[in-house]
Amino acid sequence: MDNMIEALSFPLPERLENALRAGFIDEAARIIDSLVCEDIPEALRQRLLLEKMLMHRRAAYYTYSFSQAEEALAAAFKKYEKGMLSSFMTEGLLDWAYINGTVMFEKNLTDNAAKRCAVLREETEREDPDLRKRDDCIAIAEEKGQVSACVKAEIRLTVRDRSFIGKKAHVNLPFPRMIEGRQYDIVLDSCSPHLVSIDDETALMRTAVFEKTLEGDDEFFLTFSYRISDSIGSFPRDEFVAPGMQEYLAQELPHIAFTPYLRALAEEITSGQNTMRGRAEAIYDWITSHVLYSFVRPYATYDNISQWAAVNLKGDCGVQAMLFITLCRISGIPAAWESGWYVTDEGAWPHDWARINISGRWFPVDCSFGGGAFRQGCEKRRRHYFGSLDALRMIANGACCRTLTGKKALAADPTDNQKGEVEAGGITLTDGIECRMSILSYELQS
Repeated sequence: MDNMIEALSFPLPERLENALRAGFIDEAARIIDSLVCEDIPEALRQRLLLEKMLMHRRAAYYTYSFSQAEEALAAAFKKYEKGMLSSFMTEGLLDWAYINGTVMFEKNLTDNAAKRCAVLREETEREDPDLRKRDDCIAIAEEKGQVSACVKAEIRLTVRDRSFIGKKAHVNLPFPRMIEGRQYDIVLDSCSPHLVSIDDETALMRTAVFEKTLEGDDEFFLTFSYRISDSIGSFPRDEFVAPGMQEYLAQELPHIAFTPYLRALAEEITSGQNTMRGRAEAIYDWITSHVLYSFVRPYATYDNISQWAAVNLKGDCGVQAMLFITLCRISGIPAAWESGWYVTDEGAWPHDWARINISGRWFPVDCSFGGGAFRQGCEKRRRHYFGSLDALRMIANGACCRTLTGKKALAADPTDNQKGEVEAGGITLTDGIECRMSILSYELQS
């Protein structure tokens, strides 16, 4: 198997599923150890070994007991009253799981409560200065047809885990990819020692690669400059699937999977739409109005991100993008992943979105920004993010679930690379890593 993450699409034995549902992690580990010693299909063996690795990460996400969750909510929100947590559970507003048979709540408990629980959200809602920046970009693009910015940025990754001292580390840091007319004039300004290579400028998941024997508190950094542009999307009237687009109509297991449920959902959403744009826009409108933004577990701990989003009707930017891509492909619209950073003069944060291809032209689609606009009652901004973006990006990835240059072990985030990956001694480090992304200068071209 070229990509081990594909094994997440394979089923698990029922007795193991039962242990996992109850959160009996030690029992699940014993079941896996017993099964892999038997004469079983190699595909099942790979799935079991992958599950043994990921189930601990999944369990570690749930950190609050019921009583601790109530205390945290009461401390964070004046309007919280004892007993509300039970109703939040019933309504699916907060994520929980059984861990060793006990109900435990998500690490992002208070952040998601502020976003998803209406009675508490009122306390934290305030004007977001980022929305003004997005609207400024949109206004310039509408007036001049295009908006652009010159950006200088830095990423620093520090390995704090001292148990790997003496081992050779392989590090992949995200680096801007060249996209004609959208992202260009890319320059490496400076970097830490031990840079081995930088991927080709059009690589779908572009990284700078470092190799170094770890000594303790090792730091890897890149400083780079680039220009980012976006224009108002103008969709063609003559629609067709362009040559070379077949791969963007196919499944990519495990997360872009044409399951019976997703096929039925796509058919329901796009009923009556006879054009590619019409179907894509119907999918966008449905996601932005039905899937609520929610912080989620590490992507590696989901078996099928798009189906999870469509069933639970929640998810962050990447979860929404994956669902959009999957529903578009099912509906005959070439679609692909795009991600990197959301960038302003105040900083940078990981961000994911999608793009669709109609008649050989790519159009970006940002469901999470569109969904935010929908809930804020700003239909103008919502419509903008179907077919156009802004000059507030750094684009490093044009695909998802690909293997990074030189990487052998399963990535900490096998979906894409926004904050860097570290592998040492054949093991991917998931803890003891600090990443800081900084914007050194941002100049909007008006």
